Amino acid sequence: MSTERVTFKAIRDGVATEMPADAIEVVLPDGLSFRIMAFAGRKGSATLHMPADDPQAPSFDVFCVEPGAANTLFISVDRAQKRQIEG
Repeated sequence: MSTERVTFKAIRDGVATEMPADAIEVVLPDGLSFRIMAFAGRKGSATLHMPADDPQAPSFDVFCVEPGAANTLFISVDRAQKRQIEG
């Protein structure tokens, strides 16, 4: 994580509220979540992070990225079930 302080803006009904933070966790209506953090590498970049679950958990969260209109990209989160390895 970068040592440079980052300010995020939360926007509701067109009104922006600034908040200094190391990360913002976005919780979707179905309970899935991801975090947006300042990226330690390239200046002006950010990273989307899937919070790590218990390694023994039967499922994990993944990003689903879909193209939208000319300047829009849709990013959603899906929960995938781990496959059982027979052996």
